Amino acid sequence: MKRHPLALLQIASLLLFGAGFYWPVLNFLSGSNPLQPAESFLQWKFFKEFLSDPWNLQVIGFSFYQAFLSALLSILVGIPGAWLLTHYNFPGQRWFRLLTFLPFILPSILVVLAMVLFYGNNGWINRGLMALMGTDEPPIHFLYSLPGILIAHVFYNFPLAMKIIADQWEKISQKYLQAACSLGAGSTRRFFGITLPLLLPSIGSAFVLIFLLCMNSFAIILVLGGGLRYTTIEVLIYQLARIDLNFSGAASLAFLQGGLSLIGMAVLLNNKERRVEQKWVNKIWLPEKLRSFSLKAWLGLCWILLLMIFALGPLVAIVLDSFRKFDNGEWIYTWFWYAELFSMSENNHFLSSLWNSLQIGFGSALISSFSGLGLVSLIASQKGGRRRFWEIFALFPIVLSTVVFGVAWFHFFQEQFAGSVPLIFVVMTMHALLTCPYWIRVVLPSLESIPQQWHIESKMLGKHAFEYGFRIMWPWLRKTFLIAFFFSFSLSLGELNSTMMIADETVRTLPLEIYGAISGYRFSYASAVAVILLLLSVLTFLLVERSVGRFGLQK
Repeated sequence: MKRHPLALLQIASLLLFGAGFYWPVLNFLSGSNPLQPAESFLQWKFFKEFLSDPWNLQVIGFSFYQAFLSALLSILVGIPGAWLLTHYNFPGQRWFRLLTFLPFILPSILVVLAMVLFYGNNGWINRGLMALMGTDEPPIHFLYSLPGILIAHVFYNFPLAMKIIADQWEKISQKYLQAACSLGAGSTRRFFGITLPLLLPSIGSAFVLIFLLCMNSFAIILVLGGGLRYTTIEVLIYQLARIDLNFSGAASLAFLQGGLSLIGMAVLLNNKERRVEQKWVNKIWLPEKLRSFSLKAWLGLCWILLLMIFALGPLVAIVLDSFRKFDNGEWIYTWFWYAELFSMSENNHFLSSLWNSLQIGFGSALISSFSGLGLVSLIASQKGGRRRFWEIFALFPIVLSTVVFGVAWFHFFQEQFAGSVPLIFVVMTMHALLTCPYWIRVVLPSLESIPQQWHIESKMLGKHAFEYGFRIMWPWLRKTFLIAFFFSFSLSLGELNSTMMIADETVRTLPLEIYGAISGYRFSYASAVAVILLLLSVLTFLLVERSVGRFGLQK
């Protein structure tokens, strides 16, 4: 029986996800010991022994604690920004949205480097304070501790909270507030009685999503944790599986992590935002209110300045540090590190890392586009519980730990493909599986916005499915496909965790090059490489934003 090409694409996508994602992960979580294949450690005695260790319980407890605080602080920082974007227009508002969202699209290793250069013992904040106070010792010591982790996580995630909450806030009709005002309710009572309850679904969605992202944070904890006291589940999985070869402990933690991620995904998919009446409202012109000395307007301006410093200060520190070189006992500004990057010396690994990152990025974006097309068409054709199942099936990689995925693929590769498949193609496939869910999240709303009537009318006119797809669906979706492709490319460029688990010296990427330079305390060289990666990420982001015509992508 001849199958429709779309059905064949759906089958191929399911096979890729099943064999490339779920098989390695489930094989690892099932307790398959690569050192002793006949022994399975998915047994109660292993869990009991693991959970009876006070150190392991401390790691699990701290992981939940830091993720909870990170999500809470991200929400608290994001709400004022959401209020500002909902109620005011001001010059440069579009660029403010872009620049404040920029930290979230950056690779995590860039965030780590930015935190070290801006908030570290020898960072710009401490250097400024030492010059101001006339001291030789840095007055601030908080980076390599819990506060350092929280600052990095808030820097990384507050734009996501701000966007999710602002999107819902802008939908609230002013009629509710006007009715409450006419009944004598003050602004505080209106906020807590009307606005906040209507915002709770979006606040809850943002909190759960950021909590999962912080639970799965790896590079930030690994570098900024500052010691054993701040070890999290992600870091411990890496240490147990790759360093100690304690697969029973790693699998126990990975099983816990996977179960938590699955619950979080179910909560996110079941959380339907409360529908409120939408009404376009004229926003207040901020400069006019500033001239009339409105307290709210001036607080809004102060918040804009604080957010710009918080979001852009660390990134500016990377750019400035890339020009610094210690020479003859003093720091000078020079192009030395950029000349080193593009030199043809034998010890220069940058050019090969750049080439590998570009190859992997474009290759994984292509693979994720083809597999995403098959899965998104499958999801769109389903209803009810079956649709929910396929959504979880396709989107689960978003919330699963990339460290767990990388460790699972490391053993899977060693058992199945070592010596037969070039490692760069393995990394490319891994990145495609991790970025495909984001591709689906971008494309699915546009696909479902196509009026069903067009398909019915096309059939009535005797048009074939291929002609309908070429003449109707392709013009409607081509811009969205372009956005999804470059978004996947940008995510692949910055992927470190899974690559770090499996890559060796034959496959170096830009994030690995930066991580190696940070580990060797070569911060100026790391900054120069980071500037190149930053430019690639920003250019891709601007291309996506220009294509979409509005600010609206969610990682």
